[in-house]
Amino acid sequence: MFHFQGTCTYVLSEQCNSGLPYYRVEDILFSLDIFAGFLQVNGNFASTPFSLSNGTVQVYESGFSVFVSTDFGLVVSYDTNHYVQISLPYAYQNGTCGLCGNFNGIRRDDFQTRDGEVVSSDVVFANSWQASGDDEPGCGPQCGGLDCAVCSVEETALYSNTDHCGILSSSSGPFAACHEQLPPQSIVDSCVYDLCVGEGYQPILCQALTVYASQCQQSGIQLPSWRRPGFCEIPCPANSHFESEGTGCPPTCVNPNSTHNCPLPPQESCICDSGYILSGGVCVPHAECGCSFEGRYYRSGQTVILDENCGRRCSCSYGSMTCHSHGCGPLESCRVEDGERGWSYQTFDGLTYQYPGACRLTLAKVMGLSSHPHFMVTAEKVPRGQHGFARILHFEAEGIHVSIEMARNSKVKVSEWNTCLKLCSSFNIYLCVHGHNTV
Repeated sequence: MFHFQGTCTYVLSEQCNSGLPYYRVEDILFSLDIFAGFLQVNGNFASTPFSLSNGTVQVYESGFSVFVSTDFGLVVSYDTNHYVQISLPYAYQNGTCGLCGNFNGIRRDDFQTRDGEVVSSDVVFANSWQASGDDEPGCGPQCGGLDCAVCSVEETALYSNTDHCGILSSSSGPFAACHEQLPPQSIVDSCVYDLCVGEGYQPILCQALTVYASQCQQSGIQLPSWRRPGFCEIPCPANSHFESEGTGCPPTCVNPNSTHNCPLPPQESCICDSGYILSGGVCVPHAECGCSFEGRYYRSGQTVILDENCGRRCSCSYGSMTCHSHGCGPLESCRVEDGERGWSYQTFDGLTYQYPGACRLTLAKVMGLSSHPHFMVTAEKVPRGQHGFARILHFEAEGIHVSIEMARNSKVKVSEWNTCLKLCSSFNIYLCVHGHNTV
């Protein structure tokens, strides 16, 4: 157990020095971006569950987490907030590297840097695993290890009592049944540490309790209800309700019989009410299920343009996909939206290309030590509503940040308009947005 407050992208775990199938987990869950039942994979948004690489990679939701599993035994889960867990088969012993260590059963050599040196400093160790190509300005640890939290004796005593983190280790508390299998002290220590950093913010406590409860349930230990009104309650979306021992394989429109022979243990979940079923992360009446079409799932009412030449316009209506021939007009060119092709770019030297990218990309910035004023322009795609996405440009210069949002309805929103005018005037620059996604 170690604490590291870095703000860059880091390699959590990677296959090293073995002939086994290669994998790498960076920062948060394979760089998957998650929003309301949609996940972005290599620039493309898809609704869970789905598979990749001819079924060798499965992506699905269970409880409050998204899981990625491979045919060689790697399983990564992410609760879309703060907790990532990576599981590997024993064949990978002594064949991993990264922040999660080398998996050789020896703790004292886990702080092995990218260069193979075993160090005593967790900060030196973790910094060595910064992902290649991550050069965001200002990223890096602001403090080291336990020094990041200034926790007084009084605060330690307060946050360790049974009204706070101490509830985890209480022999008469709701988590006692799990103590023998999973000693709670490391979670308690982290909980106290985080509460010191967060000045007692209750959601931090709830996160720690949720992590331990989830680990217990994954180990087959069911706990008595520990949430209560006003304390770590779970609000559920429309047409669903909270269950402390919900199914690990919730029925979906893609697989309505998923609860049969479910291999996953029961866990805390928001379960669709009777008569409803999950459709792209939303509980809908059974009759309103969408369409499974050419390896993708589309919600009812969704219309998409398919094929590289935009040759088909297809609409999903209550389980039936209807497609018609489609072509671009004389003043139009084919560009598949919503991540299929992504943004179009033209370099300062006139090279034009398309790149699906991730959620946020750097378009231009001042490099290294320069006499020129610092600026940085980034672009990102953000989900809006259940089906749409907005493109946002972020412009930073001289401590000022302006965001320009381009919605699908062609409207433009600019944060701090007066600041934007002053900034663009002083730098003598123009940001031109052509159409919906060309910069």
